[in-house]
Amino acid sequence: MLNTALKSLAWSAVALLMLLSVATPLSGITIFLLMTPMVVLYTMLRPVSFAIHIVVIAALAFLIMGGSGAIALTFGFFFLVPSIVMGHLYKKRTAAKTVVTVAFVILLAQLVTELTLFSVQYDIDFTAQLASFLDQRIQELQASDLLTGDWTGTAQAFGEAVVRLLPMLLMLCSFLLAIVTHGLSRKVLAWSGIVVPGLTPMRNWMLPKSTVLLYVIVWIIQFSMPAGSPNFWAVASDNAVPVLDFLFRIQALAFFFYLAHQKKWSNVVPILIAIPLFLIQPLYLIGLLDTAFPLRRYFDKK
Repeated sequence: MLNTALKSLAWSAVALLMLLSVATPLSGITIFLLMTPMVVLYTMLRPVSFAIHIVVIAALAFLIMGGSGAIALTFGFFFLVPSIVMGHLYKKRTAAKTVVTVAFVILLAQLVTELTLFSVQYDIDFTAQLASFLDQRIQELQASDLLTGDWTGTAQAFGEAVVRLLPMLLMLCSFLLAIVTHGLSRKVLAWSGIVVPGLTPMRNWMLPKSTVLLYVIVWIIQFSMPAGSPNFWAVASDNAVPVLDFLFRIQALAFFFYLAHQKKWSNVVPILIAIPLFLIQPLYLIGLLDTAFPLRRYFDKK
């Protein structure tokens, strides 16, 4: 009992440090670590004890950070719901695939909801805002002679490109948050004697072949319906396209992890491949082909 109390205090301290780091330049890294201490705490403690720890952590963060305390609490409460859900599923010994999928869906839903409310409330044109921000940075670099040449229109084009990639970026961010949190939480809980099911190695991930059929149906609807149609099936297919696109990119990444395993390459290779994989549109076709055809058979060890 005493050992559990000490561990919970230690992880409460870690959660507090993660919250305090939100307002620092380290936030780009620590935001992917923020859920882990909360997941660990919920898995280790009873709900009432967990609630007490969270209230104390939030109060200390707010008092220590002063004016920036609201920012830390906003991030903390944003990640609280998926953390509680993951911890609850760990207590029930739910399969890792289900835990990660549920966390991914919750995080994505929260991100989309927050972004929608934010844009509606403040009537923000994200393309224009990004273009304005980038244009200012370009002008600053040109003024300091660090950048030369004609960059007219570059900021606007880049802003439009980022907005087009926004659904993909939101799904990728949610996926990374869920995967990183699961991996770290599982190791931490194992040190505490709590066994949590692990994911199947990514090289063995495989979408069902029915996903290809769904993809074909979606594109038939896309081509048969006029653009911007309010028809239910047209709207459903419009929303299904980025989801299927993302799933096939994940499948393509799994294929490269499989290839790296077969060829005895370092895992760094598929991780580096992931960068263009999620940025270059046609590369999702690799995942589509890997799902539809037995590509991996040609790379099996003899």
